[in-house]
This record gives sequence, structure tokens and C-alpha cells, in this order.
Amino acid sequence: MQSGQAVSVSGRKWYKPVICIDTNASGEKRSIKTYRYQQGPLGQYFRLLASHEYRMLTQVQGVAFTPQRVKREAACSNTISYGYVDGVPIKEQFRKGDIPDGFFFRLYQAVSELHDKGIAHMDVGNSGNILVSPDGKPMLIDFGSSVALKWLPSITRAWARKRDLLGVLKLWRRYDDETMPEVLRQYYERYYRKNIYTPKRFFKACKRYWLSDGEEMSELGAIVGVFFVLWFLTTIV
Repeated sequence: MQSGQAVSVSGRKWYKPVICIDTNASGEKRSIKTYRYQQGPLGQYFRLLASHEYRMLTQVQGVAFTPQRVKREAACSNTISYGYVDGVPIKEQFRKGDIPDGFFFRLYQAVSELHDKGIAHMDVGNSGNILVSPDGKPMLIDFGSSVALKWLPSITRAWARKRDLLGVLKLWRRYDDETMPEVLRQYYERYYRKNIYTPKRFFKACKRYWLSDGEEMSELGAIVGVFFVLWFLTTIV
């Protein structure tokens, strides 16, 4: 890839990748995502993350609302690139007061389609990962946390789908509450839990399990399953 004028749009924190927009020799505009560290244990970890996101993106090629033409940069193993995704983050669109009609209905359908393709995004509730395209359609980016559903135990597979859809409802309620159907609002209020696979919530789930004589096994099982899956994904070569 020949470099045009690259513009850094993220990467202030040490663990965040640097994302640049570049134009190659054929005039194609591409996003280049690079993890900073290349040496030592951190370098190995970030290479695994880049490799994992690349594999997830290859499984959604041809899906209109995801990054396309993904490539693994041969000269830099902690870098991936894909065709530039034109869009405005949903948070910025909200500040403009211009959420497109039916946007969240389409986003809900898009995430369901992603699940049909065998992928759970796992970070839909992060508003920075949802873009509004120039024609008002949802675009989904950043597949670094995604997992292939076929590798998950059945209980965790159902939980991953549920987490994605609750992420949609979280943003729907925040940015376009008036259009949210009451049945979905009630579902969100009943089931939404923030970051339930963090270590803090993991230990809370364990505590609830022991205090309830096993009645909380469903939630604990889901969280344990996710922990083992995330551990597996970051240790395989």
C-alpha cells in the first residue's frame, strides 16, 4: 500500500489501536488499524487481537453494514486494514438532532442478521461502534471483541445474542426513546445489566450463586462460559 496523507483519528490511550485513513495507489480509501506494541508479551497479545479481528471480519464479508475488503498487512502482523466506512457516530448524529427515521429498527435487524451469519459483536452498546451512513443506514464497526457463535456453549451462545440485542436497546432508549416500542422497553428494563462479564460482576455472580443454593446457575454459567471463551481467544496462535 502506498501512503497518501494519513490522518490519525484515535489511539490516545496506550492500549487503544491507532486508526488512520489512507488512500492506496488505486485510489481506494482505507482504514488502517494498528496496535502499538510489537515486541514482548504485549506485542504477542496485540498480534493475537489483530489476528482475531481479521478472522471475524473475514466471516462477515459481503454483509453490507460491516467493514469490507479486509486485509492483513504482511509487513506488520499487528495491523489490519479494510475499506473506509463512511459514516457519523450515532452520538454525533444525536447531537445534530437528526436521527434517521427507523434507524434503530434497522440496527436491530442488522444485528439479528449478524447472528444469522454466526457472529456476535459483543460491543454493540458502545455508541462509537455504530455509525450513521450518508443515506441514513446503520453501519457496525470494531469487531475486536466479536466471537464466532459456533464455538460457544449453548447457554453462552444465547447470552451473547441477548447481550448484542440489549446493546441495541440501550442506544435506542438513549438516542431515540420516543420511537422505542413499549414491549422492547420493558424487555430492556427487565434484562439489561451493565458489563456483566467484568471481573467485578463475575465475583458478584459467584457470590449470588453460593448464597442462593444454586438458583443463580444460569447467569453464573453464562459468565463463566464467556470468561473461558475470551481466555481461549487471546491464547490461541
